[in-house]
Amino acid sequence: MPAAPNEEGLSEVVGFVLLLGVLVMALSVYQIYAVPAQGRANEIEHMNMVKDRFIDYKIALDSLWVNDAPGVTLSTAFDLGTGSAATQGGGLSLPILNPSGSSGAVSVNSGGAVMTIATPTDTTRIPLGSLQYASGNNYWVDQTWTYQAGAVLLTQTGGTTVRVAPSLSVYNVSGNAAVSITPVNITGSALLAGSGPVRIETRLRNTRPYYDSITGTFAWVNISIDTGDADTARAWRRAFAAAPLREGIDPAWYEVCPESSVSSGVAWIKIVGTGNVALTVYHADNLVTIANAASLIE
Repeated sequence: MPAAPNEEGLSEVVGFVLLLGVLVMALSVYQIYAVPAQGRANEIEHMNMVKDRFIDYKIALDSLWVNDAPGVTLSTAFDLGTGSAATQGGGLSLPILNPSGSSGAVSVNSGGAVMTIATPTDTTRIPLGSLQYASGNNYWVDQTWTYQAGAVLLTQTGGTTVRVAPSLSVYNVSGNAAVSITPVNITGSALLAGSGPVRIETRLRNTRPYYDSITGTFAWVNISIDTGDADTARAWRRAFAAAPLREGIDPAWYEVCPESSVSSGVAWIKIVGTGNVALTVYHADNLVTIANAASLIE
């Protein structure tokens, strides 16, 4: 009489396949939901760090020209992305369970924008370089941070905004309008991309503290900036409009370019006051270089 079929081995195979299926499903769910969430959190934290670096950079550069310290080199460093090397833990680490690291590019460019300060007797064009960081995020919105003319600009989906205002003041002195502006110029030409640490070194060059020809009292003062980009010009228009507004200046004392005109990439403000506008223009010119910041743990 034949023996009854033995299905114990078959049940073990089926159980193993089911267990493997559950494991694969769990890993898939983790990759779909947990990994992007972790990557997004890492990139948000990194972009906040970049924001803090640019704000610190603006404050540090202002301190150089305020204290009249030409020749002094300012050095700052940050990681270009979240994919920079780090020490490895001793536990099990699977690449598929970790989010992909982001990258970034930092660049310095001479020129690119021009600020024009005009009075009834003189017109001065001042070239404005910029320091810029552009992110290469994988899970969060890309951002571009720009330091230009003493202002910190943020560009992302939806346009450009001024996160830190430029060194521009429009205020009232004994019933007359006064204007003080420092068009901080950046000079240099470099580009560095990747995910590792980068070092930015800035030296305030020995230049005259102000422009003699455009410092004085005039019937009117017109300040304009040609950025070559409508979104950037729109941000500068808001910065120009905010300067007299925060001082409570009579709207009849000044005029800001209409919103429709910034499509040409130019924004301007004209200050007339009561016919006697005191203008002070300081001059800060910085040489910027970019280099890798090597680390022993890389």
